[in-house]
Amino acid sequence: MVDAITSRAVRVDSRARVVRLSRPLADLLGRPATGRRVVLVTGERSRLTVGLRAALVAAGGVWAIHDDKGRLRDGLTGVPYADVDAAATEPDVAAAVPALEPLPIIADAVDTTCQLTVDLTVLHRASHDTSLGGAVETLGAAVSGSVPTRWGTTEPLGHVWDCWVLTQHARHQAPETVRVVVEGPHLSATITARVTDHGIEETTALTVDVTEGSLDDAIARLTDALGHIAESSLPTFALVIAREGESDRCVRAVTYPPPNPVALLIGAPSVRRLGLERSALDAERPVVVVGRPRLPAFVVPLGDAATSGWNALHRTLEAVGPERLAQLVASPLLQAWEEDLHELDLLHESSTETAAETETEIERPAEDEA
Repeated sequence: MVDAITSRAVRVDSRARVVRLSRPLADLLGRPATGRRVVLVTGERSRLTVGLRAALVAAGGVWAIHDDKGRLRDGLTGVPYADVDAAATEPDVAAAVPALEPLPIIADAVDTTCQLTVDLTVLHRASHDTSLGGAVETLGAAVSGSVPTRWGTTEPLGHVWDCWVLTQHARHQAPETVRVVVEGPHLSATITARVTDHGIEETTALTVDVTEGSLDDAIARLTDALGHIAESSLPTFALVIAREGESDRCVRAVTYPPPNPVALLIGAPSVRRLGLERSALDAERPVVVVGRPRLPAFVVPLGDAATSGWNALHRTLEAVGPERLAQLVASPLLQAWEEDLHELDLLHESSTETAAETETEIERPAEDEA
């Protein structure tokens, strides 16, 4: 597995066309930091799965491309490296100077697929009836009409999709953080779960193909799905980005069209802690209030198929307050939110309101019959 070790790097070479998160590679990336960064070296025709890329980034690793001309460059940014040690060295932004040599020409991506990516964090009560994985099901069904079929901690994925089994796996691994890979027709995702005495923090990073209708139709369906999630659980933030990607959701060392942020969900805990009012968000399009009356959340439309959403995103973040926002999204979230969750008992409110709504729905048919 390990091809070389230097003072700064642990080098791993792969000649595979599709490089997956194998068990040995997952074990290597999951080891405690030692001062050496893992540098994965592949050819320029290789591609990384969603699971491997997520694990590599989480471990602080680097993907380096050894091209046909013998040059070494970053697989994601294209920045050239003199050697593997240079790839493993954190760049000094303050001391950076313009490179004398031009950056290598990187081929453009071809035959791409329109996709939506969602980064969503949800807080759950640490109760026996809490279930993980529901967000992936809801969002995947909204965009492409598909749901997960398999999950696992390494690839190939070894488990048939089952939210209950996934949740029990996360509980048994506590207090260790659990990261699993999820696959289904037209979707790939990673789910990261932290189980503590205060609750469960579930972070979902989903990429799903737009298979039905136009991109704007898919954005509308996804926005509605975020609203449904805010009604039944307690999301903190979610960012939705439209992009062009590979049909298998892998990433290649090519140049993709610029991504476009299209929607931002500010969950009920964020709205309450920041004291946000709908009118305070400087949005060109109407902000949509979702969730429940006592726990409102905001969905901020940003861009669409014809409009860039970057300016709208920047204006929204400025209205929220970048420094305050940074504190709210600091990891681990349950520690950052502990005081508010305890004082406001938001998790209890969330479950209580959901139960009350369910009881009301059950009582209504009986009243109608009477």
